[in-house]
Amino acid sequence: MAEKPPEIKIKFIKKKGGHGAAHGGAWKIALADLMTAMMAFFLLMWLLNMAPPAVLAGVAGYMKEGQSFFQSEAGQSIMEEYGKGILPGTRGLSTQGYDEGANENKANEEWETEQLAMEAVKIAIEKAFDTDKFLSAYKDQISMDFTEEGLRIQIRDQGDQALFDSGSDVLKPFAGAILREIAKELGKLKQHIVVGGHTDSIPFARSGYTNWELSSDRAHSARRTMEASGISSGQVKRVTGYAETVPLDGHDPRDPQNRRLSIVVLSTAYETREAQRQQSRGRRSP
Repeated sequence: MAEKPPEIKIKFIKKKGGHGAAHGGAWKIALADLMTAMMAFFLLMWLLNMAPPAVLAGVAGYMKEGQSFFQSEAGQSIMEEYGKGILPGTRGLSTQGYDEGANENKANEEWETEQLAMEAVKIAIEKAFDTDKFLSAYKDQISMDFTEEGLRIQIRDQGDQALFDSGSDVLKPFAGAILREIAKELGKLKQHIVVGGHTDSIPFARSGYTNWELSSDRAHSARRTMEASGISSGQVKRVTGYAETVPLDGHDPRDPQNRRLSIVVLSTAYETREAQRQQSRGRRSP
C-alpha cells in the first residue's frame, strides 16, 4: 500500500503597517521647515542685492570683528551714511544696544565713586563729633544713613536740647555749630543737597502761621547757616517744609524727636532717574 504524502499547510502572515505607514504626518513638518528656510534664504539674498556696497562691507566687517566693528572708524562712517536705513520706511542700523551697555557701566562707576566720596564725608563728620569736646555732647542727636536718594543726615531735638525755641525759626548756638561743621564737609562734594524742616503734630497756636510755615522757615534758616559755612548756593537744589507729614520711623507723630532738620546729598543716579520720570510724566500729560 502506497504511503500517503504529508499534508502541506500554508499559513498566511499579515504584516502590520505596510505601505500605508509611509504616509503619516511627519513629512509635512519637514516640508514646512524646508519652505521656511528657503523663504529666509531668498529674503536674505534680496536684501543683500538691494544693499549698497559699503553696507555689504560693513556686514562682512562685523562678521570678522564682532561688536567692536561699529566702534571703529569704518563702522562709524557706515552708521553716519546709512543709519536711517537702506530701504524706504526702515528704522536703519543702530548701535543703541552697545551705547546703553556703555552708559550703564559708566553710571555704575560714577555711583561707586560718589558713594565712596559720601562715605568719606560721613566718616569725617562722625570723627569730628567724636573728637571735638563741644560737639561730642550733641552727637546722639545726629543720625546718618544711605537711602535711595543718597546720603541722609538728620539732626533732631532731644530732651531739653532743642534746635529752636518753641515757635521760632532762629537756630540755637549749638545747632548752628552742628550745621557749620556739617557744611564744612558737605562743601567738599559736588552733589546737590536738599534741606528739609520737620515738626511734630502738635498744632501751632499762632493765627495764620502753622507747622507748614514753621518747618519751611526753619529749613531756610539751616540753609542760610550752611551757605555761610562751606556749601555754595548752587549746591542747594531744594528747601522744603514737611510740617508733621514725615515722622521718624517708629515714632508717634507727637513725639518731640520729630522736630528735626534733614539734609540729603542727592546721588547723580537718583537725580537722573527723577529727571527721566518727570519727562515721562510730561509726555503722558494731555
